[in-house]
Amino acid sequence: MGRTRKAQLLQMYRINEKTHRVVIDIALDRYLDYFHEWDNASFKKRDLNPELAAFLDLCSEEIPLRRKLELNFCIKDRADDPMEEQMVLASYRNYYQSQLQMVRRSLNRTLRSAFVMFLTAISLIALYTLLKDGKGPGLLSGILVEGVLIGAWVFMWETFHMVFFNSLEPLLRMKELKRFLDADLVFRAE
Repeated sequence: MGRTRKAQLLQMYRINEKTHRVVIDIALDRYLDYFHEWDNASFKKRDLNPELAAFLDLCSEEIPLRRKLELNFCIKDRADDPMEEQMVLASYRNYYQSQLQMVRRSLNRTLRSAFVMFLTAISLIALYTLLKDGKGPGLLSGILVEGVLIGAWVFMWETFHMVFFNSLEPLLRMKELKRFLDADLVFRAE
């Protein structure tokens, strides 16, 4: 990390001196503000407040992926309530594990599609090698043979594109979600 980037990071976020984790401070009036207000599921399965999730994603984008996180929940007029803290922790873990699972599924679908396209490209290349040596009559068969070759290269390019370009963003998102799952959560009174 360059000096200027590190200086900017230190200005925007605190660093825990003991763990060297980047601290994201989150101020809440009460524990229930953590949860999505319209979600009536049991507390363990309740979603994060969407504004809080967006805030955490925005902070995560600003912090390099190699830096570990500490989420510091500052609860106004906090009474020591281990039960509520456990509900928040369980909900937090469930939320980010489900997000990670969705990204993994999406990446697997992309890679399966790329594999099918690769097999199609290989099949078209094999068909081309069989057809190119045959001396078919006329222009139409020549166009058909060249069309098979062009189709093979289009499928091969699409395979390359899916594997190397379309999978890059989900891989980075998976790293980010794993970092959230590895984050230390701290509760304190404001």
